[in-house]
Amino acid sequence: MTTQFPISIRAHAKINLTLDVGRRRPDGYHDIESIMQTIALHDVLNITPTPDVPGAILEVTGPEAEGVPADPSNIVHKAAVRLQKTAAARGLIPGDKSGLHIVLEKNVPSQAGLGGGSSDAAAALCAINNLFELHLSKDRLTDIAAALGADVPFFLTGGTALAQGLGERISKIASWEHHSLVIVNPTVGVSTAAAYGALDAQPDRILSNATQQWRDERAAGRVSMLHNDFEFVARRIPQIQMAFDAMEQCAHGYDTSGPLLCGSGAAIFLAARGQEMAELIAQGLTERNVGRVWLTETWDREEMF
Repeated sequence: MTTQFPISIRAHAKINLTLDVGRRRPDGYHDIESIMQTIALHDVLNITPTPDVPGAILEVTGPEAEGVPADPSNIVHKAAVRLQKTAAARGLIPGDKSGLHIVLEKNVPSQAGLGGGSSDAAAALCAINNLFELHLSKDRLTDIAAALGADVPFFLTGGTALAQGLGERISKIASWEHHSLVIVNPTVGVSTAAAYGALDAQPDRILSNATQQWRDERAAGRVSMLHNDFEFVARRIPQIQMAFDAMEQCAHGYDTSGPLLCGSGAAIFLAARGQEMAELIAQGLTERNVGRVWLTETWDREEMF
């Protein structure tokens, strides 16, 4: 059967149901524990082999393309080059015949805590592994993913999963209940490095164990708590606090999870019990003009790649 090009692959975003951040390690990094969940909101990668044009050519399109580099600094480009070199080293494809043209359609906003770039990289690894018939194992792909970025290994698993260490140790857990989701991205970006720095500036910070509590509560059949350590520092940013206030007001009286920060921010989400409820909350947020609003839902791994 002849493969049709371009190969199209979706790269789903994520939310963090819990996010516990440890203290700064001597190497400057932080251990985390987090329950992560993929969602329906996604980017799309279209990949075409270009045997007569060596290297990797990346184009970025879509409503969230502004500010996203289309050069070797993009994590998708790094993932492609890594597997091109692997293919050439194995003699599967001559180095000058392993060219790729990748068109990345960005629908997931950057600097929002939704993991769009990491998901794009994971999707690229999966697609190119198949395209070049590298047959890299899940463990090998995970090693490569971890070298690209802390969140990338999660997107090789997707669904509902426990992330530990720097985010590279992923354990699949039973799927979270299906929820309709409302996401608002305030009119401000958040630097992950700055968010960690703000946490480190609190020497007496009490470390949370929300992730373990979430698992314990769920095992006991109770409603699980949601928590994010970054929320305390994110709320100091006026635009983010305004978005929290608006979401709380719009969700008042509805059966929702309450608003929670996505990753290190700036996006905020809440989980609603039904699509109609989510639509009403989203409409209210849109009218308040505190940021761009998305309606989406939880998404399981089986439908990702």
